[in-house]
Amino acid sequence: MTRTILRWVLFSGLYSLLALLSFYSRDAWSLSTTLWFPASLLFAVLWLTPMRDWPLWLATAGLLHIFVGVWMGRPLALASLFAVFDLAVFPLGVIAFRYSTPLLRRALASHPIARELAWIALLMLCTFCGSALLSVCLLLAGYLVAPLHLISWALAALTGVISLLPFLREQRESPLTLRQSLSGWQTAAILTANFVLQTLIFFTPLGLWVQGVTPLMIQLTLLLLSAFVLSGRGLGILLMVQYLIVVLATQYRVGPFFSQTPALVPAMWQAQWYLVFAAMLASCLHQYQAWMRHQLLQADGTDVLMSRFARTGSGALFRLEMPEGTLRWQSSTAALFPGEQQTLGTLALLEAHCDTPFMSCFQRWYATQSEPLFEQELWMQQLNGQQAHCLLAILRVSGEPWLTGGLSQYPHRTHHPDAPTACDEGSPAYR
Repeated sequence: MTRTILRWVLFSGLYSLLALLSFYSRDAWSLSTTLWFPASLLFAVLWLTPMRDWPLWLATAGLLHIFVGVWMGRPLALASLFAVFDLAVFPLGVIAFRYSTPLLRRALASHPIARELAWIALLMLCTFCGSALLSVCLLLAGYLVAPLHLISWALAALTGVISLLPFLREQRESPLTLRQSLSGWQTAAILTANFVLQTLIFFTPLGLWVQGVTPLMIQLTLLLLSAFVLSGRGLGILLMVQYLIVVLATQYRVGPFFSQTPALVPAMWQAQWYLVFAAMLASCLHQYQAWMRHQLLQADGTDVLMSRFARTGSGALFRLEMPEGTLRWQSSTAALFPGEQQTLGTLALLEAHCDTPFMSCFQRWYATQSEPLFEQELWMQQLNGQQAHCLLAILRVSGEPWLTGGLSQYPHRTHHPDAPTACDEGSPAYR
């Protein structure tokens, strides 16, 4: 309870501060703000917390949005309308991400860039549809807003959220801690180099010193190269730092975007579109790099398992998701389980087909985290009445959130099924 109260106080104070800063960029012609810093905060909190806690955060954000809006001069009805759309669009975006993630992972498993673009397109669709509906509601309520209000509200909400996405995804999915993801001198050096270069470009007349070269191209090149090295959390931090530097410099009427378009709102739109597309490119490159790394690790794990199965016959590989114990078979299991109408979906169901239990031995191996490979010889009971002598091998691959394993059948029996196994005799059945 104390931790929840402290988090609520921190969220409330930070949301209020960011909202006050954002209202200084308000435009009378659009009734909106060209910047909306609380969008990233609210989206991150909803992303990282269970849905049962959402009412607390949404109610707090809505009341603070209305209070700050009225404090800064908005009518109560107008402030309430903007708050309602904030409370509708961002939860909808998080829900869309959560439910589309498993579908896109399966459908686009071999196409990481297409999968990343699909996620970003989904976020942009939610944001721009919400902005269009808000514009219609403002017109119906009697407020005269310019047609470009759709772009202004959507970009104000979208820019920070899309910059934070790599951090949020890795924070939720990676087994590594934040310190482990950001450790190493390379991460510190890359973040420092990007920060220094971005500060020079947007707060100093660097363009006058480097004749014939566009400083933004140098900065974008360094950003994209950094995406190949940084973790998802590191890339998210880098994109958020870039977001703050670019929008604050443009807001204070300095930097390349304002110098090219000396009108605040068009310059801010150019800066925000640049941030959106830079974040898209960096995220796609990072996802492709992560996919390639995963493919290499998976290939190494498969080689290890195949070497263990060299003395056995036919078999099948699987991916084991812990702690649920869910099995994702990578090939047909018809040779191992003839006559089975459905594939065994969990490790517990696999154990139910065996004469001798192995789950207790496996759980001890999984809990110790000491050895990379677990092996167990099994006698499988098949529906045709036959017994199959099999080798179960499960491999722990560093950095992967799941285990890679396989089940292979010996061509002939090597001992009587009543003979004790290594696990029964008290010695661990892992190497």
